[in-house]
Formats: sequence, C-alpha cells, structure tokens
Amino acid sequence: MKILPVKFSDTQVSKIKDVVDVVGIDTSKVARAAMRLGIAQIVALASRDVDKAIDLVLINDARAK
Repeated sequence: MKILPVKFSDTQVSKIKDVVDVVGIDTSKVARAAMRLGIAQIVALASRDVDKAIDLVLINDARAK
C-alpha cells in the first residue's frame, strides 16, 4: 500500500481512536474504511450533481479542521 501525505485534525484523530476502541480494529483499517466510505459518498453525489459534490467536500473540509 502507498502512504498518502495526509494530515488529520486532532478531532479526526480522536474520533478514529474512539471507533478503534469500540470495534477493536487497528487505526489504519478504520481510517482506510472511513476514507473509502467518504469517497463513495462524494462519487455518488458527483454522478448526480458535481456542484453539490464540491460543496459537500468544501463544507466537510471546513468542519474537519
């Protein structure tokens, strides 16, 4: 697997750790699954309305900081 130069906010790291504690699966697997699920949602929305997908990405990026 390739390592991406991605930085997560403290809030995101905390939420990932919370999920890890609940499900008992390692951090990398939880983060990869979250990324896959999020990307799938963006792609699905973009197939219907690219502008709404862009808004979704930008709004959630702002919330994630």
